[in-house]
Order: sequence, then structure tokens, then C-alpha cells
Amino acid sequence: MEGKKLSFFKKVKLSILDFDGYQNLAAEKISRTIGYLVLIMLLFSVVISATYTFKGYQLVNQVKDYISTEIAEIQYENYELTIIPNSGEAVTEINVEDVFPFKIILNTQEIDEEKIQESIDQLAKEENALLLLKDRLVLKSEISTKLLETSYKTISETYTINKLDKDETLAILSGPLVHQFMLLFFVTAIFYMFILYFSSILVDILLLFVLAYIVTRIAGLRLKYSAIYNIAAYSLTLPVLLNILYFVVNAFTGFTIRYFQIMYTAVASIYIITAILMIKSDVIKQQVELNRILEEQERVRQELKRQEEEKKEKEEQEKREKEREKQEKEKQKEEKKKKEEGNLGKQPEGDNA
Repeated sequence: MEGKKLSFFKKVKLSILDFDGYQNLAAEKISRTIGYLVLIMLLFSVVISATYTFKGYQLVNQVKDYISTEIAEIQYENYELTIIPNSGEAVTEINVEDVFPFKIILNTQEIDEEKIQESIDQLAKEENALLLLKDRLVLKSEISTKLLETSYKTISETYTINKLDKDETLAILSGPLVHQFMLLFFVTAIFYMFILYFSSILVDILLLFVLAYIVTRIAGLRLKYSAIYNIAAYSLTLPVLLNILYFVVNAFTGFTIRYFQIMYTAVASIYIITAILMIKSDVIKQQVELNRILEEQERVRQELKRQEEEKKEKEEQEKREKEREKQEKEKQKEEKKKKEEGNLGKQPEGDNA
């Protein structure tokens, strides 16, 4: 059956609350299903990026407070950075996990390559961390297996920063440049998250497609591949929304759910199995209804045939009755004629004299 054109929010409602509605969703064109996936993953990317950006603002404020109270001197000139803590230690760690699961490692005084490599090795062990060296910074993120390395020269040429001290650094962290950077980060994060997670959800749909195909065969259904794909795609609606909620709650409270990814797949699988069984049930109901209609049509046809036969039999009977009456009249007429002729032959001879 051809699917009706449904709005985005109507599809969200159907895919979460109405298993019967999966018949309509399964009949959607593939292009509409992909458009739905684009919108829901865009929503996902915007929420996640907004969360990261907000936490980034908090991180900047905490770093600013740390610099004000814990850093004795900051000197940036000729593309080289020197940060001297009040403690005087060459290597210092700033832990901001109460705001963001992130660690900042300061090692701007060492010039020995062996000690610098030790700091880089330490960075690689972290999930999310930033290493500030004398001539460059190195970033480690949980969403990437590689370390991201950028020289201060590149940053200086991009943002036109040639010289900094502690006061100027605090001014920058409190000024419009931070807002511009966060806005750029927000837009870039949306694009990056969308590409990353949209690719990931396509792989999830492929795996769920295999499950849906197996279930349809077991249930004895012969669905088009496009319908099976649609069922697999829409089954991910609730898991994706739960993933958004879980990420936001985790980011602000630190609350974690063990084996969340297993639950993510399990929910989608349950939706697929239930939706296919509901479609099977509806097909059976439709088949029963169709059989009832066919039986009723056959009964009506037989009744019409019987009435037609009765009508023909009645007409034949009437025809025979008329024929019999006609024959009877002709017989009576013939007898009357013979009688009259007989009467004429019996007249007295005297009458002839």
C-alpha cells in the first residue's frame, strides 16, 4: 500500500507509541525515510553540540579562575608559551572533571624531548585531555584514536595573537573572542557529530535490517525490502531519543547506565519484532475479513442465481399455462363448431317441403 505523507512529529509519535502505525511507516518511500533520519540525527547533533558548548563555557570559566589563583606567570611570545604555576612545578595537571571529563596538562618549561614524550604518553592514556607544550598543544579526545597536534604559530596566524601575558590571557577568556570561538565550535561540532553519528546509525539500520528480514520470514510475511528497511529505521527512534536524554543527564550529573549500548539495540529489536508481529496479525485479520466478504458475495450470488432460476421457472410455467389455455380454447371452439354442424344436419324433412 502507498504510504500517506506524514509529518516528522507524526512519524515520531507513530514509531514510539503506535505499533499498528508501522504499516503506514513501512509503506513510506525510502527517500522520505532517509529524510526522517536526517532530521532526527540533526536534532541529535544539535543537542549534543549544545551540551558540549555549554560545558565548554563552564570549562573556560574554571580555567580562568584557576589562572587567577594558581598561575604566577603566563608569557607568550615568538610562538612560544611559558606557564609558571605558583607551585613552581615544571609539569602540572589541572583537573576539571567536576565540570567536564577533561584534564589539562601544563608542560611549557621542559625542553628535554624525553620528558616531553613522557607527557605525550601520559596524554594518550587519558580519554579527554589537553597538553600544553612550549611550542604546540596536543589534544586527546575519546571520539578519536589519534592525537590532534597544533602549533602555536598556526593559532597565532589564525587569530592574530602575537604576544600574551597573564592579564591579557584573562582578558581574552572574558572577552568576545571566547564567544566567537564557542560559536565556531558549536557549528563545527554539529557538522562533525552529524557525519559521525549518521554514518553510525546507517550501520545500525543495516544490522537491524537483517534481524527484521529473518523475523518476517519466520512470521511468513513477504514484505518488500524497502518496507523491511523502513521498519528497521523507524525502530531506532526511541533509542536515539533515549540516547540524547542519557547524554544530557550524564553530562550534567555524571549518571551512567552500564551496558547502555546493549539496551539501545535491545529496544530497537523489540520494536522490530513487535511491529512485524502486529503487521502479521493485521494481515491475518484482513485475510479473515476478505474471506468473510468473499463468502458473503458467494452467498448473495447463489441467492441471486436461485431467484433467477425461480423467475425463469415461473415464466416457463406461466408460458405453459397460457399455451394450455390456448389449446383448451381452441378445443372448445372446435367442439362448438362440430356441434353446430351436427345440429344443422338433424333438421326435420317437413321443413324442406
